[in-house]
Amino acid sequence: MKKYQTLNQIEVKELLVQENTVLLDVRTEEEYWEKSVRDSLNIPLHELEERVVELDKNKTYITFCRSGIRSKTAALILLEEGFTKVFNSQEGILTWK
Repeated sequence: MKKYQTLNQIEVKELLVQENTVLLDVRTEEEYWEKSVRDSLNIPLHELEERVVELDKNKTYITFCRSGIRSKTAALILLEEGFTKVFNSQEGILTWK
């Protein structure tokens, strides 16, 4: 079974400075526009499977949501779709500073 690594907020921020790393925000578009992290990519979880073709499998993805629940599902979807560099943010936008 393929696995992803869960990162805390400090680890997420450290990884984001690396080239080819994308913070994938899987909240709804409405949630994203209320509050979002600069330079994150928004693909709502309910659209991810059909829009996964928009993503580059050579990049590193950190899945991110409101509290850390939907992002776990998103990480699993990416792994099932053949992505290999997948991480999940333990904390969501509620705790983002």
